[in-house]
Amino acid sequence: MYLLLHLSGKIPGMYRSLLFIVCSLFSLSQLFAQRTIVGKVTDCEGAPLTGATIIIKDGKLGTVADENGFYRIEMPKKPEVNKQALVFDYPGTETTTIKITDQDTINVILKEDTATRRMEEYPGRGRRIDKPVIYLYPEKQTEVSLQVHFNGKLDFTYPPYKSGWKVVAQPDGTLTDKNDGREHKYLFWDGEMSFTQEQTTYASGFVVHKDSLVAFFQKYLPKMGLESHEYNDFIVFWTPLMQKNEWNFIHFRTGAAYDIIATNTVIPKPDTEIRVFMEFAKVAKPFDIPAQEITTPSRKGFTLVEWGGANMEAIYFSIPYTKFKPSGKEGMFNVEGRIDGCIGPAKPFNPEKI
Repeated sequence: MYLLLHLSGKIPGMYRSLLFIVCSLFSLSQLFAQRTIVGKVTDCEGAPLTGATIIIKDGKLGTVADENGFYRIEMPKKPEVNKQALVFDYPGTETTTIKITDQDTINVILKEDTATRRMEEYPGRGRRIDKPVIYLYPEKQTEVSLQVHFNGKLDFTYPPYKSGWKVVAQPDGTLTDKNDGREHKYLFWDGEMSFTQEQTTYASGFVVHKDSLVAFFQKYLPKMGLESHEYNDFIVFWTPLMQKNEWNFIHFRTGAAYDIIATNTVIPKPDTEIRVFMEFAKVAKPFDIPAQEITTPSRKGFTLVEWGGANMEAIYFSIPYTKFKPSGKEGMFNVEGRIDGCIGPAKPFNPEKI
């Protein structure tokens, strides 16, 4: 660059202007050039954290660490480099955010999350987490990386979970596994985790007779954002299991409440996430309890849908409940009107026997 500027003093005016433009473009290309950041993610003992996620803060771009903990990420073309940051995360560790200055190598040691350790030291009742499935609907064909951060131990996964899933997703929800090229309609996992008494204490829910389960699901699952093929998958899996019980208590964890079970790291980040987790338990007799409030999310842009559930053998209630007293008019009763119209301390008609 110095040589070019030095020689420009000896070049005629027109060529000197052209040279100035070339030099300016060269300088701008350096300013806006895409940067590559590399490094390694380890724990406090130096062990590589395979599958750790590295995401550009306030953005949708990211990557995952390989089996040796190494990662490589391309930073977008922005001049405000010193305003960018990387977010490092791994299950059981504290999320760490590091501001980028002029370094091209960032090695990170992730510390143990003490809250997770306390849960492991004082476990609650172990429960089977059955069939969480994840559907992906991008607006156009998109390569998607997805990691499940489960607060328990993963068991069976399909397609096989190798520190995460990498698929090519189509707008219609078809997923092609990049490992073997097979097509799938959703990503599947299950496992076991422990619940504390506090996590299985309920102030609202539904008590549903075995003969009313299908009608109940058909009414409420669409309200939670599931479309017909998604809630039909839910119904055919759960109804045969729950019909073994005369009565079931049901409570749903939706949205952020699902995070007690698991969270997901998805690259690129979805615009909409609809997550429904059902907890149910056999109850000997019906009883009145305030109906759970249900909100309906809207689907916008790249959408992720997830549902799963667990049979909770031990449940608790934070409010007193009373025995269900049939009036003899249940067959003519407008269930939806009573539940949705419940205001203040009044109790809705619950259980539902449609």
